[in-house]
Amino acid sequence: MSLYICINLSVQATVTTELNQVLDEEEKRWMETLHIEEFQITLAKTVIQRLQVDLERSASINRSLGSRVAQCSLNGLADFLYSFQRKVEMFHEGMQSGMFGDNEDGYVSKTIALVNCCPPFRGFVQRCAQCDPSVSEDSLRRANKALDHIVQLGVRVLSERLYLHIRPFSERLVKRKWLSNTEPYEQIEALIKEHFKKYHRMDSPPYQLLVAEVHRRVVMEYLRSVMRGRIICTSMKMRKRMAGRLRDEGKQIKVLFKDLESPSCWLDGAIAHLSEIIQLEDVPSIQMEVGVLVREFPDVRKKHVSAILNIRGLTRQSERQEILNIVKDLESSEAAGGSMPTRERLLFHEVPVTSEVPCLNLGLSRVALSASACFTALRPRQRRGRKTSQETTEDGL
Repeated sequence: MSLYICINLSVQATVTTELNQVLDEEEKRWMETLHIEEFQITLAKTVIQRLQVDLERSASINRSLGSRVAQCSLNGLADFLYSFQRKVEMFHEGMQSGMFGDNEDGYVSKTIALVNCCPPFRGFVQRCAQCDPSVSEDSLRRANKALDHIVQLGVRVLSERLYLHIRPFSERLVKRKWLSNTEPYEQIEALIKEHFKKYHRMDSPPYQLLVAEVHRRVVMEYLRSVMRGRIICTSMKMRKRMAGRLRDEGKQIKVLFKDLESPSCWLDGAIAHLSEIIQLEDVPSIQMEVGVLVREFPDVRKKHVSAILNIRGLTRQSERQEILNIVKDLESSEAAGGSMPTRERLLFHEVPVTSEVPCLNLGLSRVALSASACFTALRPRQRRGRKTSQETTEDGL
């Protein structure tokens, strides 16, 4: 028994003292090498190799001793990984505050390198826990929680930095000029491809989390542009034109993220369904398409469908109500059944409807004139000549 105690104490001292020293030295190196693009660091390899020596030595004596040393290693490793998490958090806080200067390329590569430590650590943690799963449960949970946090932080940092680059072009989507100008989307796609030349250096499975988050963000921001209602279709020709642009760019997004190996193919139908709702002519077909949309994206609400009906210029209240009732009925049936979408399958809940078209109870042929009349009634009458209804609509866009 004295041998067991000595070995356990030796392992514990190794994890809490020697490995923390390795971590301190590694943290110092992060700061000194920010000007260098490196996507892999040796921290995980160094720690695992050092602990592996004790595991193999104890297992060669007998199975019971090997199990004890594995448990001791896991306990100490859980504490070590929490310290690693805290240092990663401080590194990101320092970079985002500008404490270490402007080293974007080095910051991106170092973020990926830190995340790349997590898969080998997770595999080693799992191996230690298998020696005695019932005893290891708490340490396993703490270790995985720290690793999850490091991965999530890295994914958030990288996806947000990419979004800052594409945001100016997202603001130009789904405006009147967008109908005849493909540049905004083309610039977004080019920026994503350029960033993923580096993002591809992230190991799996964290890479899948990163590309899935970028995929979700791009689709969500596209939907936000649609829901702003900056285009109102006043003819069948215009509806077909807008629906075609949505359909084409939706397909391009699908192909882009398929090439990037996104696991979130469930996102691909959202833009396509909106395109169909805008283009379809008869109410039953629109109702069917709305039903499919809501079943695939259960967080769609009446305000989202109403905004699309506004965009397509559907003004008859009776027809609008028939279509909106589909959303209401599906919401009621889901509430009764208690089924709710998981967090991973939410999309529309973060998509606000930021504009409403007034006077939609009037006929389609009078939309432009009615909108102008409603606007005029809310402002003081001016002496100079009025603009035409077409000019008023275009100014608003």
